[in-house]
Amino acid sequence: MARAEVTGKKPRATAGRAKRSKIPNAASPIVEPDSNAIESTVHGESSSSGCAKATPIRGPPVSPACFSIKTFCLAHHISESMFFKMRAAGLGPQVMQVGNRVLITFESAAAWRREREAATAAAA
Repeated sequence: MARAEVTGKKPRATAGRAKRSKIPNAASPIVEPDSNAIESTVHGESSSSGCAKATPIRGPPVSPACFSIKTFCLAHHISESMFFKMRAAGLGPQVMQVGNRVLITFESAAAWRREREAATAAAA
């Protein structure tokens, strides 16, 4: 790419690599920091505005009371098509309908896991 002097375009106002380098290169001169440059702050330092607010102390996040089919499949590492195959075969968990949504309670999911474990132990 040609230099700005050759093409007639304005040079971009960006910080050069020498200014951002943490370890000065012996070949490049040491550049003094620009007085207008913005210094980054360390996370432990307070901000200059002095309006840092402490986050309120809260309890653990509230988890939902039940799974959707998608979240159930994600939590149990099965595909949605496998869920519907198992449900058609009568091996799926108990589901409940709330409006148009199909939901699976945590208790139903735990009972389904126990049934699957018992069936696996009986088959072995």
